[in-house]
Amino acid sequence: MKKLTALAIATLLTLSPSANADTPPQQKPSSPQVAGSTVLAVVGQRSITLDEVNQQLNRPDLRAAVDALKDQPAELAKLRESVLTSMIDKELLLKAAQSSPNYKPAEIKKEVDTIIQEQGGREVVEPILKSYGTSWDDFVSDMNDRLTIEKFIEKDLLANLTVSDEQLKAAFTANPNLYAEPETVSARHILVLLKPDAPPAEQQKALDKIKGIKQRATAPGADFGKIASETSDDTASKVDGGNLGTFQRGMMVPEFEKAAFSLKVGEISEPIKTQYGYHIIKVEKHQESQPPTFEKAKDKVRYQVMAGVHDKALQEKLTQLRSATKVELKSGSTGQS
Repeated sequence: MKKLTALAIATLLTLSPSANADTPPQQKPSSPQVAGSTVLAVVGQRSITLDEVNQQLNRPDLRAAVDALKDQPAELAKLRESVLTSMIDKELLLKAAQSSPNYKPAEIKKEVDTIIQEQGGREVVEPILKSYGTSWDDFVSDMNDRLTIEKFIEKDLLANLTVSDEQLKAAFTANPNLYAEPETVSARHILVLLKPDAPPAEQQKALDKIKGIKQRATAPGADFGKIASETSDDTASKVDGGNLGTFQRGMMVPEFEKAAFSLKVGEISEPIKTQYGYHIIKVEKHQESQPPTFEKAKDKVRYQVMAGVHDKALQEKLTQLRSATKVELKSGSTGQS
């Protein structure tokens, strides 16, 4: 359930105007001022100001998008409208959540405290917040609001939602290739680092070194993992004997991928040059792509179908809340700061 409620929250926070066809009716435009900032919308008794929208646009996950659109005023206005719509929807859900019999403020506070402690406590978290221009009080308040909404979605909207096996089978039959098991390789490697612009002498030195390592690794009784731990320049994998785990096509750089998927199990490659330097690769397992079956894919199908059901339930609830709550959009609601 946690994954699904997190998905619902993520959907809420990234709603675009096109995903909200049933937007609140616009009342007579006006431009009141609250705390020195233009009011863009009023949800019940709560005013949402331009300053608040700009604060959201300054979040790390949105900052890059804002910068990319700085010379595209029409697209930037759409992004601002999307953020404002998300803030309206958040306010509607928050008020509904706080009116629910399942609302337990003490439990929410306890969970917020637990999350903060898991991240190292206030002394660790607060300096990070300051680097983003966020105050501690704003952070705690936002965490309380988000968890309140999440619990509401989980306990009030999603608790009794189910899907039948017939629905799952229909979803699987409609797009079986979505659930095919991809071809995978499990491998280890040894890397000799080399800068892409290294002079010929350094390139030859690195090549000679990796060839010497390969000679050791292919000797009778050689332990590739032990040699990787002793010689590899890949600090992340050398601690586990050069183990890269299991990967599928598209996860490695092209030269490395081509070699890894062409090797037989137990075989060690010739030196492979990539942007990182020279590698030798040992494949330990090669699993061919498996055709999808409903029984194997059932859990994945259920997750995707339930995600769609939950998203629909959330949108229906928002439509209901918009109809039951007075929402006013003010003039210039997507204007620049």
